[in-house]
Amino acid sequence: MFTGCASVSKTSNTPSTLVQKSWELVTLEGQDITTSAPVYLTLDKDNKVTGNAGCNTLNGNFNIANGTQIRFTQLATTRMMCAPYDMNIEKEVLEVLKTADNFTMSDGKLMLNVGRRASLAVFVEMSKNPVVNKYWTLTQMNGKPVQMAANQEQGQGFMLRSNGKITGFAGCNNFFGTYNFSGKDGINVADNIGMTMKACLDVKIDEQGFTNVFRKAKRYEVKGKTLTLKDSTGQQLALFEAM
Repeated sequence: MFTGCASVSKTSNTPSTLVQKSWELVTLEGQDITTSAPVYLTLDKDNKVTGNAGCNTLNGNFNIANGTQIRFTQLATTRMMCAPYDMNIEKEVLEVLKTADNFTMSDGKLMLNVGRRASLAVFVEMSKNPVVNKYWTLTQMNGKPVQMAANQEQGQGFMLRSNGKITGFAGCNNFFGTYNFSGKDGINVADNIGMTMKACLDVKIDEQGFTNVFRKAKRYEVKGKTLTLKDSTGQQLALFEAM
């Protein structure tokens, strides 16, 4: 268990824009977050904090004084083991919560700081859209079932994050970009999708065809754990299953 023992007297001047919300971590020490599940804090009106630190769930207390001073105390986490990247992020997140002594809010973002340094961590309000913050694994593309190659590292898939970023795995390389929603079921992924440059000559997979799905996608439909991406005419492009 990770614990913090410092205590700060409770105060009633917690901003209403801060509490009764979940805040998703988007940058940590200036670096974008690409954990396999969202890192977030939920702050309630009774000065309790819960959430996920990167791998493990956390809980504890927080107190606010003088409008912008903040302290997190009596923090505890579960003790699961996860992928090394997620565990490293968790270690840094817990250190930020121990260190932060003030916060600022701007353009819908919550920033945890220490002194007058650049922000330690930046959060955005966590999206409630059922498409966001799930890892969607490809099951069908162009009407045909998709099977992993024998030596493929993992299934092709993607995640939409609360800050308008999309990240995913195309079969050999990771990809990233931006997206936005429109109307009831509209979605648009920017054409300038970036991708790592790893060479996987022995993995027979159509990465370009997969990323083109996102360039063509204009509508989405969610039914249970299944997501369908469609083009502007409503034609199905690909099916995904939530992991």
